[in-house]
Amino acid sequence: MKSINGKYYKLSLPVCCILGMFFSACSFHPAGVPEPSGDKLPDSTKSYDSRALEFFMAGENQAMQGNHAMAVLEYQDALRYDQSSYTIYVSLAKAYINLGKIDRGIAALEQALRLEPNDLESREILAQVCFLTRDNKRAEAEYEILCNAYPENVDLAYQLTAVYIKNRKLEKAVQSYEKIFEKDHNQVKALEKAAEISFILQDIDRAAKYYDTLVQYNPENPDYYKYRSDIALMKNDISTALNLYESLIKLIPDDISIRERYGDLLSRSDRNDEAQFFLHEMIRQHPDSISAYISLALLYSKLDQFEALFDLADSAIIKFPKQAYFPIIKANVYNRQKDYKSAETCLLRALEIDPENLQAKLMLANVWDAQKMYGLSDSLYSEIIAQNPGSDVALNNFAYSLALRGKDLDKAFKMVTKALDIDPDNASYLDTKGWLLFLSGKYKEAKEYVEKALSITKDNPEVLEHLGDILLRLNKPNDARGYFQRALELDPDNEGLKQKIFK
Repeated sequence: MKSINGKYYKLSLPVCCILGMFFSACSFHPAGVPEPSGDKLPDSTKSYDSRALEFFMAGENQAMQGNHAMAVLEYQDALRYDQSSYTIYVSLAKAYINLGKIDRGIAALEQALRLEPNDLESREILAQVCFLTRDNKRAEAEYEILCNAYPENVDLAYQLTAVYIKNRKLEKAVQSYEKIFEKDHNQVKALEKAAEISFILQDIDRAAKYYDTLVQYNPENPDYYKYRSDIALMKNDISTALNLYESLIKLIPDDISIRERYGDLLSRSDRNDEAQFFLHEMIRQHPDSISAYISLALLYSKLDQFEALFDLADSAIIKFPKQAYFPIIKANVYNRQKDYKSAETCLLRALEIDPENLQAKLMLANVWDAQKMYGLSDSLYSEIIAQNPGSDVALNNFAYSLALRGKDLDKAFKMVTKALDIDPDNASYLDTKGWLLFLSGKYKEAKEYVEKALSITKDNPEVLEHLGDILLRLNKPNDARGYFQRALELDPDNEGLKQKIFK
């Protein structure tokens, strides 16, 4: 247990200390016991009973030897002669606790506090015992009293904060950690914890503020820059993330992982020329950096520089033959170009390298579905879902494939419902469920789901077309034609849309 000053104490104290505590804390006038001829202490006007002192000292000696059961008996004898001494009750409580008799220990501590409410030692022991026995509500109350009495005691503040967390009072915990740091700027761990809990509370702005402060007070800690960068990315603030990594490069210039991460951020930014130059230099200086190859491939894909991407991917496949990523990124481009056979070849190669690669399996099922090779696609989707029952992408894609074919609609409905349970605001999943409702003749319900999907992804021609189809069934042809026209603007080669507009 920790004492008020933060140091550990044994349950039994040295004899000289015991005498001082005893004489200053005890007034021996027990009810029903004849009062002895009282001696007066030099530093006190209180009298004491020598028999109570004798039993108390015997109890302390037993406690010091670890004989806590005998100590309890001695303390109980001492209380026969003095029931007004909180010191005896505190020692009795310690002995009970050492014997594992927690309830009796708590009762003794409560009596000590009734006799001397300002005794911080007994209150701290009581708070610790309540915490350890999971009486967290009472532990919180006791620690709050202690912290109010000793506002500068850091150990007590940390203990109280731990109780707040146990009691799920996370907002109070954050405020408590912040106060600890405000009182002592060396307590950076407190602000770190405040930032972590802010993440849990989804208060990203406050977490950012804490990490900004941590960077200010401890600019040599690279983790603070990294965490703050992650927050910036959560807010899609690439510029701030890049600035933080530029500071990190200056702080640790030889750390390749930091440079790799910086290259990744550059590839996502609008600083395309700078990104290409930096990543080419990374590959030249660090030819074994697979991260630099991946970032450059992503940049080429973003810029639709497909020839450069294929050249890079082909060289990476030779250099990193056990890495499935590069065949997959080639397959993704082929899929976008509707060159499904080439995509299939790349994905089969990726699965030779990594047979359990979920991304490759999902893409291959989609490629087979696009080629109307439904036996293969259905089988692969079923395998993926059996092995990954929480794969919402597989659930939705399989459901939509079945919906487009008008097959096993009940099964499809169950799958997309499960996908929405996992990701309820996914526009693709909402559209799939809406379309299945449409196919079931539930047009009003279908409209609700597709409209919600459209509110999330405003420029998706497929969703626009679905809403137009639903409105036609709801006898709103003019409204339907407006959605068909919007969809055709986004997909001008769609012959089906042209027929619906000019029908």
